[in-house]
Amino acid sequence: MESEFDDGTDEAASEDFSQDTGEFEAVSVDADENSIVVSDVVVSEIDIDEDGVADGVSVTSTEIRETDLNGDGQPNIVEKTTITETAVDGDGDGIPDVGTRVVSEEVIMDLDGDGTPDTIDIVETTTIAYDTTGDGLPDVAETTVVEASGIDLDGDGVLDHIEATMGEAVSVDLDGDGIPDEVIVAVEELDTEE
Repeated sequence: MESEFDDGTDEAASEDFSQDTGEFEAVSVDADENSIVVSDVVVSEIDIDEDGVADGVSVTSTEIRETDLNGDGQPNIVEKTTITETAVDGDGDGIPDVGTRVVSEEVIMDLDGDGTPDTIDIVETTTIAYDTTGDGLPDVAETTVVEASGIDLDGDGVLDHIEATMGEAVSVDLDGDGIPDEVIVAVEELDTEE
């Protein structure tokens, strides 16, 4: 672990590699007078057919920022972003057949400092791309976006108003030029008050 202090910023970083699991992890910490940021990256191999040879790779990066607005040592705002990307070559030809990307963003705010979240906002985007022809270009891609938020208006610890939206899009490249020729989109919304 290495640590250094420079002009109000404290950074620490560590790296770990496990030969047994094929997993690599790097962690860093950055702090200033109001917030702490922790970053983490994990790279791991994927062995779908369990033959001991990697069929793909997965990379997950996470960043968490905790901000203390009133100086009491407890975070009032916690922001978390996680990105996971995978590429899998299922047929062993050296060209990925399936690729995924999942991005999750979460913001939780405790503005009155009572330890109970006052607002929550979550957005998650998932994209899966398939190369069905083996040319290295995705022929079909599916994207799903989920957005949800809630607010506690009266401070009782229960979210009084919740909104959620889910959208899905499927794109298809019929002629193999790497450009989607058809796109289908569906959106659902939910709006409740307690």
